[in-house]
Amino acid sequence: MPEKICPVCGRSSNEVEFIDKFCKDCFVKHKGLATIPDKIEFTFCNICGSYKYLGQWTSGLDTLEETLDSYLKIYITEKLKPIEPIKDVYVKKIEFIEKNQSHIKAKIILEASYKNLNLSEEKLVDIKLNNTICPTCSSIKTSRGYNAIIQIRGYPNKISESLYSEIKKQINKIVTLSRGEIIKVEEIKKDGFDLYIKDNKYAKALATKFKEEYIGKTIETYKLIGVNKDGSRKSRMYISVRLLNLKPKDVFVYEGQPYIYIAKGLDGILVENLNSREKKIIDTENLWNKGFRLYDEETNLRIVKLIEKNNDIYVFSDKESNYNNIYRYKESNIEGFTNDLQNGQEYRAYLSKSFIYLINKL
Repeated sequence: MPEKICPVCGRSSNEVEFIDKFCKDCFVKHKGLATIPDKIEFTFCNICGSYKYLGQWTSGLDTLEETLDSYLKIYITEKLKPIEPIKDVYVKKIEFIEKNQSHIKAKIILEASYKNLNLSEEKLVDIKLNNTICPTCSSIKTSRGYNAIIQIRGYPNKISESLYSEIKKQINKIVTLSRGEIIKVEEIKKDGFDLYIKDNKYAKALATKFKEEYIGKTIETYKLIGVNKDGSRKSRMYISVRLLNLKPKDVFVYEGQPYIYIAKGLDGILVENLNSREKKIIDTENLWNKGFRLYDEETNLRIVKLIEKNNDIYVFSDKESNYNNIYRYKESNIEGFTNDLQNGQEYRAYLSKSFIYLINKL
């Protein structure tokens, strides 16, 4: 192949790889890998973080920068035009280098492959920020556009961190598939979620889904919000979804008896009666209908410390009495967490006259 001389820097093709008539470095510097827009407008909602693309509003990510990064990669990829003879160019990275309330300057790093060469180019783009309110948030702000609210909470405990994360992922998937039925999802300080729904039938179906999947209970109420043009009352439906959130070794009261929660089963929950020592399955429908609450009677549920072992007699004292009260039990009357009982160890325990149930070690 005849030797080529770069018309810009004078280097020979014997020294450096060439692209067309230029050495690779001068080609990238003077011609570039691709053309991209140098000015871009980005319209986003300052309430929910969603953004407008191709006339449609799309849910944003956790932060404005993450959303903008994702938007730019999609937008620039669609708009970029490779410079001949380069064919394949992609956006490798985006760096935000300057920012004010109305503009952001970004460095776009492009990469491409040409024969056996890996090429890179940096370009600057000015992004104009159009700060507005999306139609969904406008509907919420003006109390229009939604007819039902689903309120998801845990009972009798607050929703655990792991369950909260699981429900959040599920809600995000449902929102994606809802085709606009879910106007807004509001997180309630890690206690649960409020879902703003357009259609009452859809709201009822969705509430039932959460009820069945998480062994819950639903309560429907209505709130008067105005009067229709024909004079009839206009109301909004509220569906309270209470998700069963008992944790293993929670003590609760059901039908006047103290139970310790063991596990969730197919037909209900496995529990043990702390008075009769009987284990049984409680049907969840009966559990909700008859009612239950966490056990909070200090006379029986206490923090105890093992202070002495004498043959088969174990001596405990309780924190609530500042370790002045003394309780003696035979080894055969100690149940629950009985592995490796050591002097000085504290336990959460249920006390009765005939036995002590060590719920867990502290």
